[in-house]
Amino acid sequence: MMDDQIDQRAKRAWEFFQSNAGGLLLGGLLVVVGGALVIPGPWFALNLLQETLECARTGRTVRWQATYDRPGNFARSWGLALAMGIPILIGYALLIIPGVLLSLYWFHAPMLAADGRKVSDALEQSGRLFRQRHDWVAYLLNWLVIVLLASVGGVTAVLLVLTVPFALVYLVLCYTDETGPVRIEAPDRARLPA
Repeated sequence: MMDDQIDQRAKRAWEFFQSNAGGLLLGGLLVVVGGALVIPGPWFALNLLQETLECARTGRTVRWQATYDRPGNFARSWGLALAMGIPILIGYALLIIPGVLLSLYWFHAPMLAADGRKVSDALEQSGRLFRQRHDWVAYLLNWLVIVLLASVGGVTAVLLVLTVPFALVYLVLCYTDETGPVRIEAPDRARLPA
């Protein structure tokens, strides 16, 4: 269950990050470069998020190549980026509070999409998870950690290579703490390069 014990989650995230530093740093670099090129940005990010989730659940090492080797996620990643991004941007333009509320409401949507759900189902289920919880402050505190990491990375672009993968690991741990350590089906790799 997701709680407000950020220090323990941050410590677990740092331990996971250290044990998978090579794959996460190279994958994070690809996400940053993909974000600069715009088109592959959301796809690379969702792929690395999905790889991090699978590795957190199975205990295997993060493969940086997973950042670009899951073509089935391209449409889902852009669907999620547009379905979440446009309303959240409009919410921030309307005096910030609606954007924060939408960000909290859809806090788990990227993880649910990485867990294999359709974009609409991910958004709906994320909202359902938020409504079921009575400690919305925990969501706010964990969201603030993600915002802080993004802000630090945004101020010094070099740190994005560190903060992006660490934020993804932290998001994975928020999700698995909320939903439990349920194993997911690995994507069909028969048609993907090894």
